[in-house]
Amino acid sequence: MSEKLTRIRLPSREHFHGMMEWDENTVEHMIGVVRRHSARLRAEADALDAAADADFQIDVVRGPYVQHHVKELQRSTPSSPIRAGEETA
Repeated sequence: MSEKLTRIRLPSREHFHGMMEWDENTVEHMIGVVRRHSARLRAEADALDAAADADFQIDVVRGPYVQHHVKELQRSTPSSPIRAGEETA
């Protein structure tokens, strides 16, 4: 027999296909999962929007899963001293 999962979807949105969690969960738990996920995505989008063009590392690789480096197109030269995981004062 297959494991039980709880799925949450938003059928009115074309670009959100939903999420699943193992076991049978409550409505509140699943909505919380989606809200936390959207907060992480929002923070990531804000960081991408705030980054300067020179902040991005751009490489050509062969293979999407086991990536073999082909060449470097741009080396990242971060314009901000803040690194991932560090907090500002």
